[in-house]
Amino acid sequence: MTRHRHRAVSIATLGIAVIAVGVGRAEDVSDPRSPPPPSEQLAESIVLPPTVPSLDAAKDPAADGYAVLPGFATFLNPTVGNAPLRAEYRATWFADEPVAGQPTNLGYIEHDVSVSFPIWQSGADEWTATAGFRGEIFHTNAILPTTRQPFPDELWNIRFGTTYRHQFDNGWISGGGVSVGSASDEPFHSIKEMTAGVNAFLRVPQGDHYAWLFSLAYSPTSELPFPIPGVAFVYQPNENFHATIGLPFQLMYRPIEDLTLDFSYMLLRTVHARATYRVAGPVRVYAGFDWMNEGYFLARREDDNDRFFYYDKRLTGGIIAPIGRHVFLNLSGGYVFDRFYFEGQHYSDSQINRVDVGNGPFVSLHCQVRW
Repeated sequence: MTRHRHRAVSIATLGIAVIAVGVGRAEDVSDPRSPPPPSEQLAESIVLPPTVPSLDAAKDPAADGYAVLPGFATFLNPTVGNAPLRAEYRATWFADEPVAGQPTNLGYIEHDVSVSFPIWQSGADEWTATAGFRGEIFHTNAILPTTRQPFPDELWNIRFGTTYRHQFDNGWISGGGVSVGSASDEPFHSIKEMTAGVNAFLRVPQGDHYAWLFSLAYSPTSELPFPIPGVAFVYQPNENFHATIGLPFQLMYRPIEDLTLDFSYMLLRTVHARATYRVAGPVRVYAGFDWMNEGYFLARREDDNDRFFYYDKRLTGGIIAPIGRHVFLNLSGGYVFDRFYFEGQHYSDSQINRVDVGNGPFVSLHCQVRW
């Protein structure tokens, strides 16, 4: 366990260093107390797994949900050529809980670090890059019951990506992105643990309040490991209501000035629901529900096509507040349940090497610098 603690400390130190660099370089941005238009809220609340879920408090302090599908944060954004520089660090602690059918517990600490920045942009073009990693350091003596292998000590997801968008004279926005990396207990152990994702998208506005969205996305660690087409219609009659109907699906409704309700869904088992209330100035509190999943390639797997999946559901409450004009903190906690791991090619394989973990609490601190 000493090795794990030292590695966890090193990860945390790196994350804090990334944030510190961002603070040193921060420049003036618009007042975070000003509410964003719903289209920007939507774009900032949907991000890419396996990338880190994004908190862009300068635009929408409520936007801290789990991702829906690769590239959709960029895809849904109707503004081209104004991509910010952003650095994030999140640390989450999950309590030790019993493992079903085994005389042991399982708990872990998760670290997320990510950086995104524009390479080049103008009024009609935008080229951005991203980099990040997620590391999960486990405390358990559990085994994978089918193959009798030890449960991984660590799981890592390291990724690098780039996206390009162009806005045509008629208002249409098209673009695409690629990402490479490794998601494994031994990242970059071989080419079989490498990951590569692609996406393409087209946004076709229909007047001032409507748009059609078309997409094609692929991620090797998603529930559906093949290209997924998407078609959706955006309906935004006013600043208090926004609906994206189709794939992906999302609703945003502001019944009163200080209360925002949002819901999103993507195939097959990704759900995000949240209520956010502004209590004073830019300070907000929220409560929500998330159903999410992760995927990895274990280095010692028996079948190269198998993936190591994790599923859970979470009830979360938290508070978001700015520290100065460029740093935003999100302190949250809650209850995680219906959580399990398994190894296979599809959800139908969920009884292979299945490890069920008891319900329990978690606590998370998320810091973002944006300039």
